[in-house]
Amino acid sequence: MAGSLAALSGCYRANSGSGQQTIILLVNNRGFYDVNVYAMRASLSSGRRLGTVSGNSQATLRVPVNELQPGGGLVVNVRTVGGRYQWVSPSVQVGSGIVARLDVIQTANGELTQSQMYSQVAPQPDR
Repeated sequence: MAGSLAALSGCYRANSGSGQQTIILLVNNRGFYDVNVYAMRASLSSGRRLGTVSGNSQATLRVPVNELQPGGGLVVNVRTVGGRYQWVSPSVQVGSGIVARLDVIQTANGELTQSQMYSQVAPQPDR
């Protein structure tokens, strides 16, 4: 994950071609089960799927800025693939110079209640 952080030139950037700005979400799935990650713009929405993260792996997902909640908060819904468990994160503030980090922590049967999401200052690339 450190290598992917160092490779990021910024966490708030435009996608090439579309002009849409995105936020970086670094996901560390520490469990056995694969998970789908959804951005939740409103508390009652089903969310927009951002991607799937395999068990015991890491991924960098891009969240379109228009999927943030009012005020710039990011909330995600994590669901086990083929399972019955899901977890909704607290809102974390993201923006220019800030990345979101999601640690998916699962119990042996796939419960996600120990998962954590937080924000941190994006590392600056070495010059």
